[in-house]
Amino acid sequence: MHGAVVAGLSPNHGSCKVRIVQTSTRDLLLSAYLGLRAELLRFLTARLGQPSTAEDVYQELFLRLQVARLPQEIANPRAFLFKLAFNLANDASRDRRRRDLREQAWADTAIAHVGSEAVLDQPAADEALEAKQSLGILSSAINTLPPRCREVFKLHRLRGMTVRDAAAVLGITPKAVEKQMTAALKHLAAALDRRRLQ
Repeated sequence: MHGAVVAGLSPNHGSCKVRIVQTSTRDLLLSAYLGLRAELLRFLTARLGQPSTAEDVYQELFLRLQVARLPQEIANPRAFLFKLAFNLANDASRDRRRRDLREQAWADTAIAHVGSEAVLDQPAADEALEAKQSLGILSSAINTLPPRCREVFKLHRLRGMTVRDAAAVLGITPKAVEKQMTAALKHLAAALDRRRLQ
């Protein structure tokens, strides 16, 4: 708490009364905050480069002053506010850099460049539909494979096991795995060919 001296004349006696009004650290900081608005905004704009972002950080500073646990005494409210504004500006800059990096990473994965043109790396609707239908046909064809052939295909192609590892899991020779894979691939290719002929 800080004390402020308030003087006033007594209407009845013509004498001067002095009373001490207690003000909190928060009240002093909020008063300084309002009084330093122009300076703080100039400082924040210089740090952040954009007046709108500076205004956002200035408002964030107000919110922080409302909810923060403040020390009992602050010798220099101006210095305290500028230090807090500096820290909030750094946080805003860090957040902006992270957001820009995240957006750039997304753009790098979603956009292909053909010459100097940026092209969204998404298939056309008809290609996407065709791919979905082909996937459905392959899924059905896998389910119609003989049991041993289906097991070999799932271990080797879908789970990524080597021929040798798949053979060890199934208790068969690597040559038998290769033979089953050949049969599975012929079966799946025939299923896709039938679909194309329709």
